[in-house]
Amino acid sequence: MHNDDLVALSKIPLFAGLSLAQLEELTQAGFVHALPTGATLFEQGEMPGFLHVILRGAVAVVGTAPADQAADAPAHREAIITVFGANDALIAPAVLLTLPYMMSARVIEAARIAFLPAQAIRDLLANHAGFAQESALMLARHWRLLVRELKDLKLRSVSQRLAGYLLSLAPAAQTAPAQVALPFDRRVLASWLGTTPENLSRSIAQLGGLGVAIRGRKVHIADPDLLHRFSREDNLR
Repeated sequence: MHNDDLVALSKIPLFAGLSLAQLEELTQAGFVHALPTGATLFEQGEMPGFLHVILRGAVAVVGTAPADQAADAPAHREAIITVFGANDALIAPAVLLTLPYMMSARVIEAARIAFLPAQAIRDLLANHAGFAQESALMLARHWRLLVRELKDLKLRSVSQRLAGYLLSLAPAAQTAPAQVALPFDRRVLASWLGTTPENLSRSIAQLGGLGVAIRGRKVHIADPDLLHRFSREDNLR
């Protein structure tokens, strides 16, 4: 593993409390891969051999279910459950509990990812109090993230969820009008929002009446305050 990758890992809260010797021991049997968009890290149902830590890029975790039995139906249905970015560890509970992955992981933005041996991670959890504490905090943050997304699915419309997501891309200090860029294509965005590309297009058209213009991946938000009121975002994170 390159020194730059060790330095990047050492700055992630989960590993910040490890000494250089401990970090080198952890990564001795690990490696780093640069992966293109579309690459699969692991499949739903597989047992984890590594903890995957994103150093750069973005990865979607995807749930899969059997499709309807109709002759013309696809072999399965799938949806993006959530998206992880730089400094995130992917589906750590499966690694810590030695249980199968409940979702697959696919790169949606070219990524550089560290593969850290699962058993070495479990050994650290058992023997390093600081690592155990940071693991608990990481899992708590992920729990709140998933609860946030579950609330959004049950309490807000697709258009409201889209509005909230677009606002989340804008820096807090940015003044109106806001200019943001979508990090991935509409197909991925629709799946993450829990809708179809057709419904997403209708929601984009609806937001047009609120001063939102989307051209490719470029987004213009004329009045962020108006969009925030429409989104009914409670700002709890």
